[in-house]
Amino acid sequence: MVGGCHQDVLGRAGIVYEPATSCPGIVTRRPGGVARNVAVLLGRAGAPCRFVSVVGDDLAGRELIAELDAAGLDTRAIVVDAAGRTGTYLAIHDEAGELVSAISDLSLYDGFVLPPATLDSSDALVFADANLAPGELARLAKAHGERLVLDAISRAKAPRLKPLVTSGALFICNLPSAELLVGHPVSRPIEAAEHLAAAGARRAVITGGSKPLAILDQGRITEIEPHPTEVIDVTGVGDAQTAGILLSLSTGAPLPAAVEVGMSAARAALATAGALRELPDWVAASAVAAAGA
Repeated sequence: MVGGCHQDVLGRAGIVYEPATSCPGIVTRRPGGVARNVAVLLGRAGAPCRFVSVVGDDLAGRELIAELDAAGLDTRAIVVDAAGRTGTYLAIHDEAGELVSAISDLSLYDGFVLPPATLDSSDALVFADANLAPGELARLAKAHGERLVLDAISRAKAPRLKPLVTSGALFICNLPSAELLVGHPVSRPIEAAEHLAAAGARRAVITGGSKPLAILDQGRITEIEPHPTEVIDVTGVGDAQTAGILLSLSTGAPLPAAVEVGMSAARAALATAGALRELPDWVAASAVAAAGA
């Protein structure tokens, strides 16, 4: 697992939000970073997982490493940059929970050079998020090819993955990020999958909220309808889905079966207030069963 490991500082207005003034509300701080979030879910599910990232030599960095250790992850490859500052994502949400403003202080990743062991690893599966610099993502793609899973994260970071479309890696992205990979607007995940296939991609999982999810698997494109689910909180749903997919792939499951497990993990996250702390036992069990699909 390679990628973002930083702190999220989130503020939510307790009254009708007004810009350019102080609003009463609640401020919370929690660990963040797509790769970190996914790695913790995998570690707590008992999957052996080595985590690679960079933090500053500060309180936030030490807290992040301690939490990863507690989740059972191998943190020996995390780089502590004595001259750097652990990344922070700062977001302001209105009274309804909608994002109104955010600042990403994540420049520490831009100069991060992957340790040699990350590129020489014989791991069966390698996951990276697009927080890494484009050059480091390219090195991972060259070293790991079809063993690599890439998460686009957001529209801001997705363009970093566009040069790697033909690398053989598995791409995980939502519909807005997929638009950046294919270079033009698309209305449905299956349309994005078709364009990615035409551009030379071999495997991709593209989500679209309530729209059917699309899977590109060695030229074959399929759709899966999301099951109706009571939505309590959307926090961390994408990370839970990715963790379910990776857990299944690590057991040898084919991609379509792994995606089904990922969607089950996403439903569990939707039914939970706040981010899912760990994958339910039944999701982990279904990941093992998927290997026989």
